[in-house]
Amino acid sequence: MTKIDPRYPLEIHDIWSALKSEVVWLHGRWIIYRQLFGTTPERVELLNRSASTFFNVFQKTMLHDVQLSLSKLGDPAESRKRRNLTLSTLQIQLESIGEKKLCGKLAPLIENYGAVCTKIRRRRNRWIAHFDLDTMLDSKVKPLQGPSRNEIEAALTALRKVMNQVELHYTDSEVAYEHFVMNHDGERLSNLLKRGLRY
Repeated sequence: MTKIDPRYPLEIHDIWSALKSEVVWLHGRWIIYRQLFGTTPERVELLNRSASTFFNVFQKTMLHDVQLSLSKLGDPAESRKRRNLTLSTLQIQLESIGEKKLCGKLAPLIENYGAVCTKIRRRRNRWIAHFDLDTMLDSKVKPLQGPSRNEIEAALTALRKVMNQVELHYTDSEVAYEHFVMNHDGERLSNLLKRGLRY
């Protein structure tokens, strides 16, 4: 059972804890992606020498997963009468307990997050979560593009601004989501692969 932080209102605890966990692990997955595919050409060569097909599939899967998560966090609070765990859901919950000042600060940040994720959301809707027929047939002529690392970094920066606005309001501090530390990450894997190839 998750320990309740008394600095946060009880009414938002479940939503906040679940959202924060999603955001932490989203950053964790992106850190692993960067460690494996975004450090040096030598690192990519190491992956290709070790298991090129596997790492090609893994790279695409990780990119899709990160974009799906970014899109889902920006979804509406409700779809087809089912509630979603999103930034908008948090904002609505905060409004319901009278946090007008905080919601006034959150609204433009959430709007900016949605704007930054426009291309990511389009990809999610057209060829990651769904196979839009025209998009998929056109991809035979024009290969599907994106995302760039800068695009993902911009989306994560916008997401952190939303989360840290809530952190600041209740704890007077921020969380360095982008510096999430893991014991068994991409660096550990690459070191094991190096040793394995040397052996």
